[in-house]
Amino acid sequence: PEVRIHEAPSSWKSTLSTEVYRSLSRHYGPAEMERQELIYNLSTTEGAFVKAARRVVRVVLLPLRARESRAWLAGLPSEVTRFFDWLEDIVNLHGAIARALSAVAAIWQTGSIVQRVAGTLKGFVPRLEVYMPYLAKYESVRDTMRWHAQQDPGEFGEYLRMKERERAEGEWSLDKLFDEPAARLRGYLETFQVRPS
Repeated sequence: PEVRIHEAPSSWKSTLSTEVYRSLSRHYGPAEMERQELIYNLSTTEGAFVKAARRVVRVVLLPLRARESRAWLAGLPSEVTRFFDWLEDIVNLHGAIARALSAVAAIWQTGSIVQRVAGTLKGFVPRLEVYMPYLAKYESVRDTMRWHAQQDPGEFGEYLRMKERERAEGEWSLDKLFDEPAARLRGYLETFQVRPS
C-alpha cells in the first residue's frame, strides 16, 4: 500500500477561499496579510519540527532508557545521556509552543485573523532557558556522538549504526535531531525581526 503523508498547505492564503482572503485583505491591508503568513509559517514549521523530533526521541532515545523508567541504561556516556535529557526537554517545550500556536490559530477556521499571538508566545520566552546547556555542550557532544556512531566497536556504537540503517527515508537521523534545535532558534531570530513599514 502507498503511504500518504499529510502535509500542511504551503501558505495561510491557500487555506482560505478567494473571497474570504480578498475581504480580509481589503479590511486589514497587505501588512496584516504578511503577518498572518508569518504566523502560519511559524505554526506549521513548529508542528513539523515537533513531529519529526518526537519520532527520533521515540525510536532512538527511549529504547536506551531502563524499562518503565527515566533512567538511562548503564554504560552510556553520562555527557551523552545528559544531552539526551536536554534534547527531550527542548522537544517538549516545542510541543507546548506548537499546541499554543494551534489553539491561537484555530480562529482561522472561522474566516478571521489571529490578532493576539505575541502574548501567547511571550509566556514561552523564559522557558527557552532549556536551550542553555544544549548550546553550551552542543559541539563537544555532537563530536562524541559522531565518534560513537562511526568508530565505537561497543554496543552503543553498534546500536547507533543499527538505528541509522533502520531509519526510513525522509525521517530525521539522530545527528539531525542534534542540529535542528539550534536551527530552530536561528529561525526564530529571522521570524521575529522588526521590518520597516
